[in-house]
Amino acid sequence: MRRPEQGRLRRTKIVCTIGPASESDEMVERLIRAGMDCARLNFSHGDLDRHAKVISAVRKASARLERQTAIMQDLPGPKIRVGRLKKELDLREGSVVTLVGEGEGEGDVIPIGYRGLGRYVSPGSSIYLADGTIRLKVLKAGEEGISCRCVTGGHLLSGKGVNVPRLKQGFRAFTEQDERFLEFGMENGVDLVAVSFVRSHLDVMQVRDFTRKKGRDPVIVAKIEKKEAVDDLKSIVRVSDMVMVARGDLGVENPVEKIPMMQKAIISDCNAEGVPVITATQILESMVKNPTPTRAEVTDIANAILDGTDALMLSEETAVGAFPVECVEVLHRVSVTTEERMVGRQPAPAASEDVKDSLSEAAYMLSRSVGAGFLLSLTNSLTMATRLSKFRPRIPIIAFTQDERQSRKLNVVWGVYPTVVDGGDGITELMARCIRNLRSQWPVGKGEKLVMVCDDVRLSGQSGELLFAVELKGAGSVPRPRRSRSSPSGR
Repeated sequence: MRRPEQGRLRRTKIVCTIGPASESDEMVERLIRAGMDCARLNFSHGDLDRHAKVISAVRKASARLERQTAIMQDLPGPKIRVGRLKKELDLREGSVVTLVGEGEGEGDVIPIGYRGLGRYVSPGSSIYLADGTIRLKVLKAGEEGISCRCVTGGHLLSGKGVNVPRLKQGFRAFTEQDERFLEFGMENGVDLVAVSFVRSHLDVMQVRDFTRKKGRDPVIVAKIEKKEAVDDLKSIVRVSDMVMVARGDLGVENPVEKIPMMQKAIISDCNAEGVPVITATQILESMVKNPTPTRAEVTDIANAILDGTDALMLSEETAVGAFPVECVEVLHRVSVTTEERMVGRQPAPAASEDVKDSLSEAAYMLSRSVGAGFLLSLTNSLTMATRLSKFRPRIPIIAFTQDERQSRKLNVVWGVYPTVVDGGDGITELMARCIRNLRSQWPVGKGEKLVMVCDDVRLSGQSGELLFAVELKGAGSVPRPRRSRSSPSGR
């Protein structure tokens, strides 16, 4: 990995949606140069051939630039939209309409392109159309359709979104189409998979079971965009590898005034569990057409960073906007400036008996105590680096892995700089290689103090975790341990 530019390091990661405005080889490379850490492919749009070309372009550009750019596949989920209307409708308050699965809309009949939805809604529940501007109340639901009274009227066009905040058990968030798309994604080596319209932790577990049966382990990102997901938030966070605050649909199904505190609660719960979190939607919406952001957008970005988001995601801004590279540059500048005012978190005593939790806390506290310049994590999983990251240390976390795929996954975690290293003959040789790599990539001099964490170390037939602190001697010398600890796993 080529090290980030020295001086003002950016720790908050940037996710860019790739679309018509950014899918050329040239634009992909420009985005990576500007600071894109992860490329998002929205499978609600485009065909598989198009997505395959983008995956290839990202991989080739990353190799040229020596970057560990991750790729996120965003599954469409059960996205419901208004079907074809013979003419535009003006729905009036108090009028009664019928939602049907298919066909052409006319008069008081509105097709929604989802057969059988009536099985999953109850009388008295709400259905929102056109990004929440139109609200319907369900009067009667069945196989033949859903009879609704219009509570809030408005103008309705073909293709507008349909949101149902409350759905009965049995409604699939992970659809058959999602399964086909995910198989394609795994075959093409995507690193992260975002699951849309998650309602409970069971939806996340269903996707994980599917990937395990296929022998793959992409990072599973639970998108929090439904009210039901907010209600089951803690359980969803515990079973997810990563979480996304999807403010677009979240703002449709909930009163707009509640969204800021929901965002803060989601980020807080993720930080407490050491689960990385992405903040998304309307990050720099004004820059879809304008070369500079609004002051409100810049403040929103800074507040999300201060709240503890790991990454910020651009959608339309880089997919179809006129200034995709400029958007990434704005995020970079705002992130760097905001992070300068952040301080590391003083953790509460670990309540968990989990060895890795205790070790990550000990490593962070030791790095502060000895004035270390770097935290090093030797791992082939997300676990240790993400647990170190939750303390938001002011020093870089260098995550050494022997697997390029794992390295890319870590590129979406706050403050983590992933690097691929070759394995050695035993743990001491691997540690020495990591230190030599650090010396070659970063400005590390004699007397620099390092704190290194190695998880799942095998010594004398035992498996445990190792905490190693060192003060570097002259170039090329073998460092001596300053303090170490090894504990058997699974205690």
